[in-house]
Amino acid sequence: MKMRTKPVMLGTASLLLLATAACSSDGGTGNTAANQDKPSESAKEVNASGFPVVNNPITLTAMGAKFSTHGEWKDMKVLNEYAKKTNITINWQTVPDNAFEEKRNIALAGGDLPDMFYRAKLTPYDEVNYGSQGVLLPLNKLIDQYAPNLKALFEKYPEVKKSITAPDGNIYTLPQVADYLAPRIGNKPFINKRWLDQLKLSVPTTTEEYYQVLKAFKEKDPNGNGMADEIPWSGDKSFPLWAGLRGAWGLGTAGEKNANIDIGPDGKIRFYTMDPQYKGLLEYMNKLYKEGLIDKEVFTQELPQFLAKGTEGTVGSINYSNPNVVGPKYQDDYVSLPALKGPNGDHMYSPVNPTTQTQGTFAITKNNKHPEATIRWVDYFYGEEGSKFFRMGIEGETYETLPDGNVKYKELISKNPKGLSLDQAIGQYSPWPGGGLPQLITEKFDKTGNSLPSALASAKLLQPDIPKDIFPSFLFTKEEQDRLNALSSDITTYVTESRVKFVTGAVPLSAYDNYVSTLKKMGSDEFIGIYQKAYDRYKKN
Repeated sequence: MKMRTKPVMLGTASLLLLATAACSSDGGTGNTAANQDKPSESAKEVNASGFPVVNNPITLTAMGAKFSTHGEWKDMKVLNEYAKKTNITINWQTVPDNAFEEKRNIALAGGDLPDMFYRAKLTPYDEVNYGSQGVLLPLNKLIDQYAPNLKALFEKYPEVKKSITAPDGNIYTLPQVADYLAPRIGNKPFINKRWLDQLKLSVPTTTEEYYQVLKAFKEKDPNGNGMADEIPWSGDKSFPLWAGLRGAWGLGTAGEKNANIDIGPDGKIRFYTMDPQYKGLLEYMNKLYKEGLIDKEVFTQELPQFLAKGTEGTVGSINYSNPNVVGPKYQDDYVSLPALKGPNGDHMYSPVNPTTQTQGTFAITKNNKHPEATIRWVDYFYGEEGSKFFRMGIEGETYETLPDGNVKYKELISKNPKGLSLDQAIGQYSPWPGGGLPQLITEKFDKTGNSLPSALASAKLLQPDIPKDIFPSFLFTKEEQDRLNALSSDITTYVTESRVKFVTGAVPLSAYDNYVSTLKKMGSDEFIGIYQKAYDRYKKN
C-alpha cells in the first residue's frame, strides 16, 4: 500500500512546487522583474522632484535590523519629520541585530514580505537568489527615472554602480557609500608617541624598526611606573594587527572586502593566505608573539577587555579606527604609524574598503505597490541635504550651524546630560549608528570618530600607500555562489584557525607546506577560479 501511495505524494509535491514557482514569478502585484517596464498604478501620483514625494499620503511597511544604540524607530524624530515632508508613513518592523537575519530569511522564503527591507544586511547570495526569483525588485529603471541623487553618485563613482550590479545586469539592493577615506580605513595603526619620546625613539617606518620599538616598549619601562606592565601591542580577538601588517609583505592588494583573495603580480586573482609571502608575515608575527610583544590574551579577549587595558595606560601600539579607544586620558599620546616597509621593500596599507562601504542595505520587494515613491523616498539620503538631515538630525535641537557654515552637534548629543554616548544620544533621533544603511557619508557631516583629527591625520598619512584597485564584495551567479557556499566555510575557518596556531607556535612554521596542500585539497583552486570569473565580469561592467 505504501508503494501505491508514494507516487501520488510525489506528484502532489511536484504540483505544489509548480504552483509555488508560478506564485513567486508573478507575485500577484505586477511589480516583478518581468514587468518592470510597466510603471505601478501609483506612479502617476509621484512628484518628479521636491516634496512631498506624493500628494496623497501613503503607508509602507519596512523590516529593519535595530542596532543596540538605537531608540525605537517609530519614535525617531528624523524619520517622523521625514514622513511629514514626504507624505509617506513607514510602519517600522524592527528586529534586534542578533535575531534579524533569521526573521528576514523567514519573510523572504515564506512570502510574508514587507514593502522594503531597510538596514537589510542582505548578502550577495541573497541579492542574486531572491532577485532572480522576483522576490526583490530590480531597481535599474526606478533609479534612472526617480533617483537623481543615486544617478549623480553613479556618475561620480562608476565603481559604486559596478559593485552593486548582479551578473544578470540588475541592481537589487542599494549600498552605504563613503566619499572620503577615513571611514573606509576601518583599523588604522597608532603608536604611543609619549613612550617613543620617553625612550628617545622615532616613529618606526619599517617592520624591523617596529619590532625594535615594541621590544623597547617591553623592556625599558616607557610609562615610567617602575613596573613591567607594558603591553607593546594589544587588540581584541579579531587580531587586526595581521591585516595592518600584510601590505608590508605585498599582500591584500585588493583591500578588505574579500577574505583571502587579492590580485597577484601576474594580474590574476590570488589566494594570498597561501602565498609564500604569507609565510614570511606569519614568521614575523610569531617572533612578536614569542617575545611577548603581542598581548598574549589577544586571541581570546573581547573588546571590553581590550578597552580596559587601553584606559590603564599600558598599551604601546594599537590598530583601531581612532585612538579614543584608550579613553580621554591617554588618547592624545598616540600618533599614526605610516604604512611600514617590509623586508622585501613592499610598502602598502591594505585594510581599506571601497567607496561602496556596505552592500545589501536596502531592497524593495514584489509586494510593494508604490516602488516609484519608495525609491524617491530613499534617494534623498544619497544627496548632501539628505545626508546632513540623516546624520545631524534637527537643527537647533541636535546640532547647530557655525559661522563658517560647518555644523556641530549640540551638547545634548556630544555631552549628553544623561550620560549617553554620542551613538546612543543621536540613536534616539536617527538610525545611522551601527552603519549598514542606504546613505551617503561625507566628511562634512560625519561627526563620529572618523572625523577626529587623529583619524583624519592617519588617513592622510596612509593614503599614498593604499591599494590602487580596491574590490567590492563581488556578486556571483547563483551556481557560483552555491559552490562558494560549499567551499568557503571550511576554507575560511581553516585559514583563520591556522593563522592563530602559526602565530602562537601551536603549529610550527615548518608545517606551512602541509597547510598549503591541505587548502588545495579543500578546493582552493576552484575557489580562485570562481573569483576570477566574478572579477572578469566586474572589469567588463
